[in-house]
Amino acid sequence: MERYNGRERTRYMILKDNYNFIGSDLRKIRESKGISRKEIAEKVYVSEETIRRIEKGENDPRLSTLIPICNCLGIELEDIINSSGFEYNNLLSLRKEINYHLNNSSIDKARLLISNLDDINIKSDLDFEKEFQATKHYFKGILALKSTKTIGISLVEFEEALSSLENRFTINRFKNYKYDSFSLRILLALALAEQKFGNYQLYEDINLEISKYLRYSLEDYFLFSYNVGVYYYRTGKIIESLDLCNTAVNNAKKLKEVPYLNMIYYLKGVNHLSLNQLEEAKLSFNYCLALTNIFSEQPLAEKIKLQIDNLLVNYKQYL
Repeated sequence: MERYNGRERTRYMILKDNYNFIGSDLRKIRESKGISRKEIAEKVYVSEETIRRIEKGENDPRLSTLIPICNCLGIELEDIINSSGFEYNNLLSLRKEINYHLNNSSIDKARLLISNLDDINIKSDLDFEKEFQATKHYFKGILALKSTKTIGISLVEFEEALSSLENRFTINRFKNYKYDSFSLRILLALALAEQKFGNYQLYEDINLEISKYLRYSLEDYFLFSYNVGVYYYRTGKIIESLDLCNTAVNNAKKLKEVPYLNMIYYLKGVNHLSLNQLEEAKLSFNYCLALTNIFSEQPLAEKIKLQIDNLLVNYKQYL
């Protein structure tokens, strides 16, 4: 699960020291003014290599360096940190925080943060504006999906979100588009909404499409693997589901962060129970609980433990 370590907030705040985008903005401004790196380096009393690394995003510039560079370029520091790149980082930070609260069933906190999306000031960056509009529709769809009375609204919101990113998008042609991690996440949400709405064939078809993108380098790889694995399980493809879980567990060793790995272990345990492999199931459930207790809020950990206990009790009753 994604972990948010900041204190509780009622207004949206940016993550501090997230200035990786600054270098490319500085380079564009420098080049537009016909100023060389050497000229900047001599006036700021740093090496030309330092300027190059800052522009490449390899170094996070200190304020003591950044302010003189801005002075040399004839711009204000605010012109950089208030750029569309900075606003885009704000959006990504807010999106991550909302996802954390949704994953931990903190719906009221998520709803408040979603309302704060309206506080982000959109600049003239068209690509950013598309993603911003997609984000608003996506989270409105997620909130609607939480209630059985508003599933139809969620379908509309998710399709609007995908249309914001690709104005030619239609659900009947969803296989004709290329997806990145964010648009895949919207597509997955659309599949879950279709399944709840009773469109099981479309749910299956979308999950098959998502399965084509499963590479461990993909952001949210474990989220997608879990949901595709659930699709396999629900359609009786237990071996395929278990194989997918095992692949995800093996890939976890190659990554430093493993969000949703606890849910992979949960599904792995469910698959083992379906194959009457009780000891293997218990082992997987133990890994699931250990990861959940470390990375998730206590209410969610207690909820998953209760689900596991019920699964094991019901399994023993049918032995």
